Amino acid sequence: MQKTLDIVLASAFLLAGLGLLSMTFGEAFDIRTFGGDVGPAFAPRLFLAAWSVFAAVALMSALRSTPGDMDRINMTQFLTVIVIATVTALAMTRIGFVFAAVPGLAAFCWAFGYRRIGVLAIISVTVPVSIWALFTFGFELLLPRSPWFYQI
Repeated sequence: MQKTLDIVLASAFLLAGLGLLSMTFGEAFDIRTFGGDVGPAFAPRLFLAAWSVFAAVALMSALRSTPGDMDRINMTQFLTVIVIATVTALAMTRIGFVFAAVPGLAAFCWAFGYRRIGVLAIISVTVPVSIWALFTFGFELLLPRSPWFYQI
């Protein structure tokens, strides 16, 4: 029963993602840019493309799973990840993307059992800074800024 539920949900998410992504290529999203390199449809397309890829991976995983694979869900780990995601998202609105994402990513890795402190510290700093730089300088989409370093 669990395998069928996983297949149905993953299929629904995949169809919804692809349907919404296809809608962004309609006339309603055909708006001139406001002086930037990308139009207002860029971010929705980016997020919906990622959504569709993740849904396709979930569908493939559900199709390949055996009926007893999902019986061993670690509820403590699951709830911990939900708390970390919520706290990180709320912190981004208060202290900015980079300052919230660094401890948030470290906490995610720790919750999933990664314990090599040196590598964890390097990853936790370089990944959020790289994402911030990509969005700020590459896509020209500003992420939440820190109130202490507003000029960055």
